[in-house]
Formats: sequence, C-alpha cells, structure tokens
Amino acid sequence: MTPEEIERLLDENSLVLTKTRTENNPFMPGEKDDMYHWFCTLSGPAIAHFEFYVSCTPEIEPTDTDMVDVLVKDIKAYRGCSGYEDFLKVFGIDDGEDRADVALAWQELERLAPLVEQVVELSNDNRRTPTPAVSAPGI
Repeated sequence: MTPEEIERLLDENSLVLTKTRTENNPFMPGEKDDMYHWFCTLSGPAIAHFEFYVSCTPEIEPTDTDMVDVLVKDIKAYRGCSGYEDFLKVFGIDDGEDRADVALAWQELERLAPLVEQVVELSNDNRRTPTPAVSAPGI
C-alpha cells in the first residue's frame, strides 16, 4: 500500500490518528531505551478505536501516514489490539491468519476422524459385552 493510498483511506473514512509519546512500548521485547515510542489511537466513523504502539529511532519523526504504513507492513503483530478487525475492513486487508488456522484444523480433524470413530466403536463394544466377574483367590 502506497503512502498516497493510506492518505486517501484516512481522508475517505474521516480517520484521525492521535499519538502520545510514551516511555516504552510494552509489546517490544528487550531494552529499547534508544528508541522513541508512541501510543496511538486511530478512530473515526468506521473504526471506534484502534489502539497500538509505534517505535522508531530518535532521528525519525514519523507522520500519521508513516505510522499507518508500519501497521500495514506488520499487521499480524497487531492482532491483539483493540479495533484490529475494523482496521482490516476499512483498509481492505486480509491477514490470512483465520483461514489458514481453519484449514489446518479441518485437515487435522480429517486425519483424526477415523481414529475417533475406532475409539467410539471400541467404547460401545465394551459397554455391550458384559464384564465377567473375577474372584480373588482365597476369598
């Protein structure tokens, strides 16, 4: 997605990005004291609140477009953020994660289904066959 496309989507959807400098980015592992961090909220009629963090080196002063560009390029890193699904819809992004998970789950179920059927059948057979009484020696 180009910067022009990002700017167009921001304008068309009346989206406003608010950003506040913070001491750290809780989602960035390790010590990152040499970086600047922002807590951001993207909001508008189509996105109630998409909250996320952006971090960069001190020599970069990111624009709103730069910050959204970071989101688009690394969208899966923001899955846990509030407003994620709305952001995907507005920007026409498919992170592909859900479909891949579902496809993998169906493949696994297909593989395991015959084994499950065998276990159920064995369980049913055991219930139908009476268990003979066993006497203990010496009683």
